[in-house]
Amino acid sequence: MRFKMNNYYKKKTKENEKVIDSKKISELFGIGSDSYNEITNFLEKQAKLDELEFQKKYRLWKSIFKRIYGNNIDHSLFLKHSYFALILKLLVVRKLNAQGKESLKKFYQDHNLSELEYFFCPDLKKDVINQIYILLKDSRFAYHDLFQKLYQQVFFIITRHKLGEFYTPPELAKKMIDDFYEMGVKTLDPSCGSGGFLIEIIIKILNSNVKKNVKFDAIENIYGFDINLLATLTAKVNILLLLFDYYNVENDKLPKINIFLIDALFPDQNKKNLKISLSELYHSFDLVIGNPPWLTYKDIINKAYQIKIRTLSETLGIKPQSQYITHIELAAIFFYAIPLTFLKIGGSIFFVLTKSILNGDHCYEFRAFSVFNKIEIWDFPNNYFFNVEHICLKAKYIGKNSEIPISEKYPIKTKIYDNSLELQRVTNYSSLAYDEKGAKIILPEQDLNFLNTLSESQYRRKFFQGATLVPRALVFFKIDEENEKYLQISSDPDVKLRAKKNWRYSFQNKKIESKFNFKAFLNKDLIPFCIKRFKRVFLPINENFEFDETFLRNNPRALEFYDELNKFYRENKAETSEIDNLFSNLNYWNKLTKQINNKQYIVVYNASGSRLKSAVIDNEEKEIIICSENYYYSTDSQNEAHYISAIFNSPILSKNIKLIKSSRHIHKRPFSFPIPLYDDHNDLHRKLAKKSQKYHTVVQDLVFNNPKITPEKVRIFINQKLVKLDNLTKEVVFKI
Repeated sequence: MRFKMNNYYKKKTKENEKVIDSKKISELFGIGSDSYNEITNFLEKQAKLDELEFQKKYRLWKSIFKRIYGNNIDHSLFLKHSYFALILKLLVVRKLNAQGKESLKKFYQDHNLSELEYFFCPDLKKDVINQIYILLKDSRFAYHDLFQKLYQQVFFIITRHKLGEFYTPPELAKKMIDDFYEMGVKTLDPSCGSGGFLIEIIIKILNSNVKKNVKFDAIENIYGFDINLLATLTAKVNILLLLFDYYNVENDKLPKINIFLIDALFPDQNKKNLKISLSELYHSFDLVIGNPPWLTYKDIINKAYQIKIRTLSETLGIKPQSQYITHIELAAIFFYAIPLTFLKIGGSIFFVLTKSILNGDHCYEFRAFSVFNKIEIWDFPNNYFFNVEHICLKAKYIGKNSEIPISEKYPIKTKIYDNSLELQRVTNYSSLAYDEKGAKIILPEQDLNFLNTLSESQYRRKFFQGATLVPRALVFFKIDEENEKYLQISSDPDVKLRAKKNWRYSFQNKKIESKFNFKAFLNKDLIPFCIKRFKRVFLPINENFEFDETFLRNNPRALEFYDELNKFYRENKAETSEIDNLFSNLNYWNKLTKQINNKQYIVVYNASGSRLKSAVIDNEEKEIIICSENYYYSTDSQNEAHYISAIFNSPILSKNIKLIKSSRHIHKRPFSFPIPLYDDHNDLHRKLAKKSQKYHTVVQDLVFNNPKITPEKVRIFINQKLVKLDNLTKEVVFKI
């Protein structure tokens, strides 16, 4: 038990009392449970019996959630959310032991549970309620976020990604709070989700030795905002259930729960519906803590909101260069915007953020820390709580008018933690270079010392990212029949299976002229020294790789097929997309048409992943197109292509790239290292080229015998050969 229970609750406690935690809540009420099946069936029947009420609630709910889901919204999702809300309501009622509807209604009003009005929650039959109460008999609730597992089920992974929600483990939240929170200070979590951080703070308050009235005031100084109606309801219920075990509900006044449905980036847009004065909240907080949305600009489904985010990033002075606009991170916006709106001068902020904040090119301006001082990083190099590499970033807010130069903000104090969140050491991180506009990558100083001895490769300007051949389900195909002039084609089943639901287009027995048949490969089919297989792609281009309507009209089968695909594309493209036809999407930034210039030998490598993988392609027939998952360089020199591929496949290069890459993104990171231009007179260069040619043959044999072989298995099979590559690469690139 994490805090002392009051006498009222002790009287009701039994020796064999069970503890209901988040896992147990998920088992009892999760999707597929008996409770879920019975109650959702009841809701479906009631929706038909009381259709007017159901539709009224659905419209209310839709007005909020269409901003999250876009047009991908329906009655079944509404019923799922209503089920979740109904469970929350039942658990509150069970703890209150309230009988009359009027007393319940007053309680909901007093504690601002207005979110319930947006869900379809008819009264359950008494036998169903009794069954649920039997499940909870002789039990008490654990003192943590009770609903995080159930919440994650209801907001399944793809939806939480749309919100940028990544659940913060309670041990990390507690560690941050123990370091950061002081009793009574006014604290805000601007994207509180189901209330994880807020609950840990309130537990800390209730566990303290201060007087009860001090605890009461401290709890009323805790605030949470979120744009998700179900999140704010969940957070409120989580906190209520916690307070029910500390306060005597019959006799004690409960602290006010300050959780609000607010977009913290644009709080004014919904102020008319708030039961609080926003002006009283501005510049009033001492602390901001939390885990803001891990979304990028391109993930936002609403075009108008995209524009607002872009404008806000410019206002904040952290808008990246044009080529990185689509990578603007909402978390970075939160880190600057929330203090400017809500923190007092001298207040502090502490966020969980993706590690790309430190090493992404799109965050160069962010790293100026223009309105901050006393910056501190927490790093977890050997233990990540999420699938995305992350840090915790703390800073003191000093306002826009501060004249503290950036040179006084670097190096940055950094705490390194192990798997158990035990502090291992305190060190310094700094940047390769910085000025008042921003800073390059932030790294441990010992790594910077190594990188400072290196120079950039001239190959950086010679490599290009491939074409954006999406939506793939529209243009990738398999050949059913063929002759010299025509192909009969159908959807590629592998590509169709992997397509997003709204792009799962299907075609069969379509006839096109064979001149529109090109080859491409997926990144999953690139392994060290080999492309396992190529796929067929329909591209509406002439011999110069251009879209030519006259040329298409002279090929009526291809024209008819393209018109069909283009119609589907235009009907299904995202609201935020300004690209109004399929070819322009395929040729985004002219990355398709420029491949007409490709020479015979193309060396490719992966744009993202944990390790580099590279292969050389013979493109003599000019029919191979490189996709955007990969970068490429073409040359007429077979030796040069293999020389580069050998270096890319060397383990030592991947090892050093890990120092500087952003999450799984590689992009042009290899060229931060001094890979010299190929010199046919250099014996070491020729040796690397020869080994690459030999290893291509070896790996092709491996693929022939095992078509499903993975990159890691390839590396295991050719491990001794990679050691030899490493020795040569050390000499050529790293001068070791």
